[in-house]
Amino acid sequence: MVPSIIASLFFRPVMDCSSTRWLRWALNCQLWKPVATQWNHANKCIQEEERQRIEQFVFQAPAISSLIGRLMLRKGIQEVIGSSNSNITFSRTAEGRPFLPGLDIIDINVSHHGDWVVLALESGARVGVDVMSMDRPINKDLREYFRLMRKQFTDNEWRQIDKSDNKLHAFYRFWCLKESYVKAIGVGLKYDLQTIDFNTSDELSRQRVIKSTKMKLKDQSSDELLFEETLLDMNHCVATCIAFSEQGLKEGVCDKPFTEVTIEHLLNLETITDEVDEGLWTRFNSKQYSAR
Repeated sequence: MVPSIIASLFFRPVMDCSSTRWLRWALNCQLWKPVATQWNHANKCIQEEERQRIEQFVFQAPAISSLIGRLMLRKGIQEVIGSSNSNITFSRTAEGRPFLPGLDIIDINVSHHGDWVVLALESGARVGVDVMSMDRPINKDLREYFRLMRKQFTDNEWRQIDKSDNKLHAFYRFWCLKESYVKAIGVGLKYDLQTIDFNTSDELSRQRVIKSTKMKLKDQSSDELLFEETLLDMNHCVATCIAFSEQGLKEGVCDKPFTEVTIEHLLNLETITDEVDEGLWTRFNSKQYSAR
Protein backbone atom coordinates (compact mmCIF):
# COMPACT_ATOMS: atom_id res chain seq x y z
CA MET A 1 0.00 0.00 0.00
CA VAL A 2 1.34 3.45 -0.99
CA PRO A 3 0.49 6.43 1.23
CA SER A 4 -1.85 9.20 0.09
CA ILE A 5 1.09 11.58 -0.30
CA ILE A 6 2.23 9.48 -3.27
CA ALA A 7 -1.22 8.92 -4.71
CA SER A 8 -1.73 12.66 -4.95
CA LEU A 9 1.44 12.99 -7.02
CA PHE A 10 0.87 10.23 -9.57
CA PHE A 11 0.68 11.02 -13.25
CA ARG A 12 -0.38 8.68 -16.09
CA PRO A 13 0.39 4.98 -16.63
CA VAL A 14 4.03 4.21 -17.41
CA MET A 15 4.93 3.91 -21.08
CA ASP A 16 6.07 0.73 -22.78
CA CYS A 17 9.69 -0.33 -22.23
CA SER A 18 10.42 0.19 -25.90
CA SER A 19 9.71 3.90 -25.48
CA THR A 20 12.66 6.27 -25.32
CA ARG A 21 10.85 8.41 -22.75
CA TRP A 22 13.03 7.40 -19.86
CA LEU A 23 16.64 8.23 -19.15
CA ARG A 24 19.39 7.09 -16.80
CA TRP A 25 22.50 9.24 -17.14
CA ALA A 26 25.74 9.41 -15.18
CA LEU A 27 28.80 11.63 -15.51
CA ASN A 28 32.04 11.38 -13.57
CA CYS A 29 32.62 15.02 -12.71
CA GLN A 30 36.29 14.31 -11.94
CA LEU A 31 36.80 14.07 -15.71
CA TRP A 32 35.81 17.69 -16.31
CA LYS A 33 38.33 20.41 -15.55
CA PRO A 34 36.47 23.40 -17.00
CA VAL A 35 38.14 26.23 -18.86
CA ALA A 36 36.78 29.75 -19.06
CA THR A 37 34.96 29.33 -22.38
CA GLN A 38 33.21 26.16 -21.19
CA TRP A 39 32.28 27.62 -17.81
CA ASN A 40 30.83 30.77 -19.32
CA HIS A 41 28.94 28.87 -22.02
CA ALA A 42 27.46 26.45 -19.48
CA ASN A 43 26.29 29.33 -17.30
CA LYS A 44 24.64 30.96 -20.31
CA CYS A 45 22.59 27.79 -20.74
CA ILE A 46 20.91 27.92 -17.31
CA GLN A 47 18.53 30.24 -15.50
CA GLU A 48 19.72 33.19 -13.41
CA GLU A 49 18.57 31.68 -10.11
CA GLU A 50 20.51 28.53 -10.97
CA ARG A 51 23.68 30.56 -11.56
CA GLN A 52 23.19 32.31 -8.23
CA ARG A 53 22.86 28.98 -6.40
CA ILE A 54 26.06 27.66 -7.98
CA GLU A 55 28.00 30.84 -7.14
CA GLN A 56 27.25 30.31 -3.45
CA PHE A 57 29.46 27.21 -3.20
CA VAL A 58 32.71 27.85 -1.35
CA PHE A 59 34.67 25.20 -3.29
CA GLN A 60 34.93 24.38 -6.99
CA ALA A 61 34.00 20.69 -6.74
CA PRO A 62 30.37 21.13 -5.58
CA ALA A 63 29.92 24.04 -8.00
CA ILE A 64 31.00 21.79 -10.88
CA SER A 65 28.69 18.97 -9.75
CA SER A 66 25.76 21.33 -9.36
CA LEU A 67 26.30 22.90 -12.78
CA ILE A 68 26.51 19.47 -14.41
CA GLY A 69 23.21 18.58 -12.72
CA ARG A 70 21.53 21.71 -14.12
CA LEU A 71 22.83 20.91 -17.61
CA MET A 72 21.63 17.30 -17.29
CA LEU A 73 18.11 18.44 -16.41
CA ARG A 74 17.94 20.67 -19.46
CA LYS A 75 19.58 18.28 -21.91
CA GLY A 76 17.43 15.41 -20.68
CA ILE A 77 14.19 17.34 -21.17
CA GLN A 78 15.37 18.57 -24.56
CA GLU A 79 16.13 15.05 -25.80
CA VAL A 80 12.87 13.57 -24.55
CA ILE A 81 10.37 16.23 -25.67
CA GLY A 82 12.37 17.92 -28.41
CA SER A 83 12.10 21.40 -26.89
CA SER A 84 14.70 24.10 -27.38
CA ASN A 85 16.62 25.08 -24.26
CA SER A 86 15.18 28.60 -24.41
CA ASN A 87 11.69 27.12 -23.91
CA ILE A 88 12.69 25.17 -20.78
CA THR A 89 12.01 27.02 -17.53
CA PHE A 90 12.29 25.11 -14.28
CA SER A 91 10.45 26.00 -11.10
CA ARG A 92 11.02 24.56 -7.63
CA THR A 93 8.67 23.12 -5.05
CA ALA A 94 8.66 24.47 -1.51
CA GLU A 95 11.17 21.69 -0.71
CA GLY A 96 13.47 22.83 -3.54
CA ARG A 97 12.69 20.03 -6.00
CA PRO A 98 13.01 21.16 -9.66
CA PHE A 99 10.00 20.60 -11.92
CA LEU A 100 8.62 21.84 -15.23
CA PRO A 101 5.24 23.59 -14.89
CA GLY A 102 2.69 22.24 -17.36
CA LEU A 103 4.66 19.07 -18.15
CA ASP A 104 3.40 16.77 -15.44
CA ILE A 105 3.64 13.60 -17.52
CA ILE A 106 7.45 13.82 -17.24
CA ASP A 107 9.29 13.58 -13.93
CA ILE A 108 13.02 14.16 -13.66
CA ASN A 109 15.48 14.08 -10.80
CA VAL A 110 19.25 14.55 -10.33
CA SER A 111 21.75 13.77 -7.60
CA HIS A 112 25.45 14.37 -7.07
CA HIS A 113 27.85 13.02 -4.50
CA GLY A 114 31.49 12.03 -4.55
CA ASP A 115 32.75 11.70 -8.13
CA TRP A 116 29.39 11.31 -9.87
CA VAL A 117 26.34 13.24 -11.03
CA VAL A 118 23.30 11.17 -12.05
CA LEU A 119 19.92 11.80 -13.67
CA ALA A 120 16.74 9.72 -13.83
CA LEU A 121 13.75 10.60 -16.01
CA GLU A 122 10.41 8.79 -16.22
CA SER A 123 7.23 9.27 -18.20
CA GLY A 124 4.03 8.56 -16.30
CA ALA A 125 5.61 7.94 -12.89
CA ARG A 126 7.30 9.82 -10.10
CA VAL A 127 11.05 9.25 -9.88
CA GLY A 128 13.74 9.94 -7.31
CA VAL A 129 17.43 9.14 -7.68
CA ASP A 130 20.34 9.25 -5.27
CA VAL A 131 24.04 8.54 -5.70
CA MET A 132 26.32 7.97 -2.75
CA SER A 133 30.08 7.81 -2.33
CA MET A 134 30.90 4.94 0.00
CA ASP A 135 34.12 6.48 1.34
CA ARG A 136 34.82 6.35 5.04
CA PRO A 137 33.68 9.60 6.73
CA ILE A 138 36.55 12.07 7.08
CA ASN A 139 37.89 12.65 10.60
CA LYS A 140 35.11 10.57 12.16
CA ASP A 141 35.26 7.44 14.25
CA LEU A 142 33.13 4.86 12.44
CA ARG A 143 31.50 3.49 15.59
CA GLU A 144 30.55 6.97 16.73
CA TYR A 145 29.28 7.81 13.23
CA PHE A 146 27.05 4.71 13.24
CA ARG A 147 25.82 5.56 16.74
CA LEU A 148 24.80 9.05 15.67
CA MET A 149 23.04 7.75 12.55
CA ARG A 150 21.36 4.80 14.27
CA LYS A 151 18.03 6.60 14.75
CA GLN A 152 17.59 7.00 10.97
CA PHE A 153 17.34 3.24 10.42
CA THR A 154 15.01 0.49 11.57
CA ASP A 155 16.09 -2.46 13.70
CA ASN A 156 15.59 -4.69 10.68
CA GLU A 157 17.90 -2.54 8.55
CA TRP A 158 20.59 -2.48 11.22
CA ARG A 159 20.49 -6.26 11.45
CA GLN A 160 21.18 -6.41 7.71
CA ILE A 161 23.99 -3.88 8.06
CA ASP A 162 25.56 -5.82 10.93
CA LYS A 163 25.48 -9.08 8.93
CA SER A 164 27.19 -7.52 5.94
CA ASP A 165 30.84 -8.23 5.15
CA ASN A 166 31.24 -4.50 4.51
CA LYS A 167 29.12 -2.65 7.06
CA LEU A 168 29.99 0.81 5.75
CA HIS A 169 28.94 -0.05 2.21
CA ALA A 170 25.73 -1.63 3.48
CA PHE A 171 25.03 1.49 5.56
CA TYR A 172 25.44 3.73 2.52
CA ARG A 173 23.27 1.44 0.42
CA PHE A 174 20.34 1.78 2.82
CA TRP A 175 20.85 5.53 3.12
CA CYS A 176 20.85 5.82 -0.69
CA LEU A 177 17.58 3.85 -0.91
CA LYS A 178 15.92 6.07 1.69
CA GLU A 179 16.98 9.25 -0.08
CA SER A 180 15.71 7.96 -3.43
CA TYR A 181 12.28 7.38 -1.86
CA VAL A 182 11.93 10.77 -0.17
CA LYS A 183 13.14 12.44 -3.36
CA ALA A 184 10.53 10.57 -5.40
CA ILE A 185 7.70 11.77 -3.17
CA GLY A 186 9.29 15.20 -2.87
CA VAL A 187 9.22 15.68 0.90
CA GLY A 188 12.91 16.04 1.73
CA LEU A 189 14.84 14.51 4.60
CA LYS A 190 12.55 16.01 7.25
CA TYR A 191 10.57 12.81 6.66
CA ASP A 192 10.65 10.25 9.49
CA LEU A 193 13.08 7.76 7.98
CA GLN A 194 12.35 5.12 10.62
CA THR A 195 8.90 4.65 9.07
CA ILE A 196 10.68 3.35 5.93
CA ASP A 197 12.00 -0.20 6.18
CA PHE A 198 14.03 -1.87 3.41
CA ASN A 199 14.87 -5.50 2.80
CA THR A 200 17.69 -6.27 0.39
CA SER A 201 18.32 -9.73 -1.02
CA ASP A 202 20.88 -9.29 -3.82
CA GLU A 203 24.40 -7.92 -3.78
CA LEU A 204 25.04 -4.75 -5.75
CA SER A 205 26.93 -5.10 -9.00
CA ARG A 206 28.27 -2.93 -11.81
CA GLN A 207 27.09 -5.47 -14.34
CA ARG A 208 23.36 -5.44 -13.62
CA VAL A 209 20.42 -3.48 -12.28
CA ILE A 210 19.03 -4.93 -9.04
CA LYS A 211 15.22 -4.73 -8.77
CA SER A 212 14.59 -7.16 -5.91
CA THR A 213 14.77 -4.71 -2.99
CA LYS A 214 11.48 -4.27 -1.12
CA MET A 215 10.22 -1.45 1.07
CA LYS A 216 7.59 -1.28 3.78
CA LEU A 217 6.08 1.98 4.96
CA LYS A 218 4.79 1.84 8.53
CA ASP A 219 4.83 -1.99 8.27
CA GLN A 220 2.74 -2.02 5.09
CA SER A 221 4.05 -3.22 1.73
CA SER A 222 4.49 -0.59 -0.96
CA ASP A 223 3.64 -2.57 -4.07
CA GLU A 224 3.51 0.47 -6.38
CA LEU A 225 7.16 1.25 -5.76
CA LEU A 226 10.08 -0.15 -7.73
CA PHE A 227 13.68 0.32 -6.61
CA GLU A 228 16.54 0.00 -9.09
CA GLU A 229 20.07 -0.30 -7.70
CA THR A 230 23.50 -0.56 -9.24
CA LEU A 231 27.14 0.40 -8.76
CA LEU A 232 28.66 3.12 -10.93
CA ASP A 233 32.09 1.99 -9.78
CA MET A 234 33.29 0.03 -6.78
CA ASN A 235 32.94 3.06 -4.51
CA HIS A 236 29.65 4.66 -5.64
CA CYS A 237 26.18 3.17 -5.35
CA VAL A 238 23.05 4.61 -6.95
CA ALA A 239 19.37 3.94 -6.18
CA THR A 240 16.34 4.96 -8.23
CA CYS A 241 12.81 4.92 -6.83
CA ILE A 242 9.93 4.77 -9.31
CA ALA A 243 6.43 5.38 -7.92
CA PHE A 244 3.79 4.01 -10.25
CA SER A 245 0.19 5.19 -10.35
CA GLU A 246 -1.32 1.71 -10.03
CA GLN A 247 -0.40 -1.61 -8.48
CA GLY A 248 0.99 -4.02 -11.05
CA LEU A 249 2.41 -1.46 -13.47
CA LYS A 250 5.94 -2.21 -12.32
CA GLU A 251 5.68 -5.84 -13.43
CA GLY A 252 7.78 -6.54 -16.51
CA VAL A 253 9.51 -3.17 -16.48
CA CYS A 254 12.74 -3.36 -18.45
CA ASP A 255 16.20 -2.88 -16.99
CA LYS A 256 17.31 0.73 -17.16
CA PRO A 257 21.10 0.82 -16.80
CA PHE A 258 22.91 4.12 -16.43
CA THR A 259 24.57 5.49 -19.56
CA GLU A 260 27.74 7.48 -19.01
CA VAL A 261 27.45 10.79 -20.85
CA THR A 262 30.16 13.30 -21.65
CA ILE A 263 30.42 16.97 -20.76
CA GLU A 264 30.59 17.73 -24.49
CA HIS A 265 27.17 16.16 -24.91
CA LEU A 266 25.71 18.30 -22.12
CA LEU A 267 27.35 21.49 -23.38
CA ASN A 268 25.68 20.99 -26.75
CA LEU A 269 22.85 23.27 -25.63
CA GLU A 270 21.79 26.63 -26.97
CA THR A 271 22.35 29.55 -24.64
CA ILE A 272 19.37 31.30 -23.08
CA THR A 273 21.20 34.55 -22.39
CA ASP A 274 23.83 36.43 -24.39
CA GLU A 275 25.84 37.64 -21.43
CA VAL A 276 26.87 36.58 -17.96
CA ASP A 277 28.73 38.51 -15.28
CA GLU A 278 32.30 39.05 -16.50
CA GLY A 279 33.62 38.06 -13.09
CA LEU A 280 31.85 34.68 -13.07
CA TRP A 281 34.86 32.69 -14.26
CA THR A 282 37.36 34.71 -12.22
CA ARG A 283 35.46 34.10 -8.99
CA PHE A 284 35.09 30.37 -9.73
CA ASN A 285 38.73 29.97 -10.74
CA SER A 286 39.94 31.65 -7.54
CA LYS A 287 38.27 29.03 -5.34
CA GLN A 288 40.00 25.99 -3.87
CA TYR A 289 38.91 22.78 -5.61
CA SER A 290 37.63 21.03 -2.47
CA ALA A 291 37.97 20.92 1.28
CA ARG A 292 40.23 17.87 1.13
